[in-house]
Amino acid sequence: MRVWFIPIFFAVALSGCASTESVKASKEEAVHRVYAAPYDSVYAATLAAAKAKELDLVESDPSAGRIVVSHGISWWSWGERIVIWLRSLNESNTDVAIVSKPILAPFNYPPDWTSSLFEQIAAELNAPAAP
Repeated sequence: MRVWFIPIFFAVALSGCASTESVKASKEEAVHRVYAAPYDSVYAATLAAAKAKELDLVESDPSAGRIVVSHGISWWSWGERIVIWLRSLNESNTDVAIVSKPILAPFNYPPDWTSSLFEQIAAELNAPAAP
C-alpha cells in the first residue's frame, strides 16, 4: 500500500528541479542592479564576490556577459543554481542581473543569494586594488 508513495514523492520532488539550462532561460525573472564601474571591473568583482561567498564556478563567459555558479547541499537547502548576467550600459556603468533557483524545490530554504551577491560585488568594487 505504501509503495505508491515513493514514486509520487520523487515525481513531486523532481518537478521543482532547476537545471543550469532552465536557470539560464529565466533571465526575465532576474533582479537588476547598476554599478558605476566599467564592465571589466564589475565582471572581475562578480567573480571575486562568488568566490568570497564560497560558490562553485560552473561557467564564466565574459564575451556573453554570463557567470553561472552553484551552491551545494546545506542544512537549510538542497542547493542552488545562480546565473549572473552583466551588460555594459556605457563606459562607466554596468547592469548586473541575478537569478537564483533551488536545485530541488520542496523543503528548500536557501539564503538570499541575490542580495548577498549584490552586496559583495559592491564591497569588491570598493576594495583597494591588490598590489
